[in-house]
Amino acid sequence: MKAFLLVLLASCVLASDFAKFNDFIVKFEKKYESLEQFEYRFEIFKTNLAKIDRQNAAHVAAGGEAVFGVNSLTDLTQEEFTMRLMKDLPPREPNGPEVYELPAAPLTDVDWRTKGVVTAVKDQGQCGSCWAFSATEAVESFDALKNNRTSPYVLSAQQCTACTYTYNGCNGGWPHDAYVAAVQQRNGIDDNADYPYNIPQAGNCKFGATGNSDKPYTNDNGYKSPARGQLQTSLDNYGPISVCVAAEDWQNYNSGVMKTCTGQVDHCVQAVGYKQSASEPYWIVRNSWGTGWGQAGYIYLDMTADGGDICHIQEYMTYPTIV
Repeated sequence: MKAFLLVLLASCVLASDFAKFNDFIVKFEKKYESLEQFEYRFEIFKTNLAKIDRQNAAHVAAGGEAVFGVNSLTDLTQEEFTMRLMKDLPPREPNGPEVYELPAAPLTDVDWRTKGVVTAVKDQGQCGSCWAFSATEAVESFDALKNNRTSPYVLSAQQCTACTYTYNGCNGGWPHDAYVAAVQQRNGIDDNADYPYNIPQAGNCKFGATGNSDKPYTNDNGYKSPARGQLQTSLDNYGPISVCVAAEDWQNYNSGVMKTCTGQVDHCVQAVGYKQSASEPYWIVRNSWGTGWGQAGYIYLDMTADGGDICHIQEYMTYPTIV
């Protein structure tokens, strides 16, 4: 009788997981090429459901809420997820002369999305080009601020991905290199329509080593790098800047304020504001994994955790100087 009940319980759990998987497929419009692929993804999905439960339990034990859940990445293996992160590059700080201290600023709520200078959430796909998206998004925002645009240009993440380094842009990089090598040294950056994102061409720049872009929409003459700990002041005084973070725990983030974060810097995103007045103050961070991840593509990170430096968010900060 006991064995029968255990089998029945297991069947109910399996049915529940299968229903969740079907809901996942419908919500995120997933399509699998074969029954074998369907079954393979279902097994991965179940593995991630168990991981979500463990992550939520640990987060609640640390004083937070259940912030992890099913999103558009729940059918990816850990290996597939890490393809969206930067590879094993040596740490590279921005050039010393460009690091400076900013004046103190008052504590306020800031959200640059409400100012019309943040473009729609993008999806880098299975490519470690987050750094190029982060740099491109910062150029979009700071160009809109510099030129008082009613809406920001949607610029070419492909140009930054393919034209910054001599290696494949899916292997990772740093936004400050993109500002110089992909934009400044090529006399500007195209818009996305003229030079669209193309992962198979991530290692092939269509321009020369130095040369004109096809239809440059804006240009910069380098970048600035706020000193460590100056994220809030930068968001107050300048705009939505590029930040690089530790994101190995982010795959299953769904909603709420994340209070704990492990790992080293392996991902670059855009900080677009903060909410100091919330019961749990948080940074507002825009990701490049599509709107099916997180809170419509955004993640909220606790402003008070790790002295304000949760996920190392205040250690690799840059923004372009638009001309």
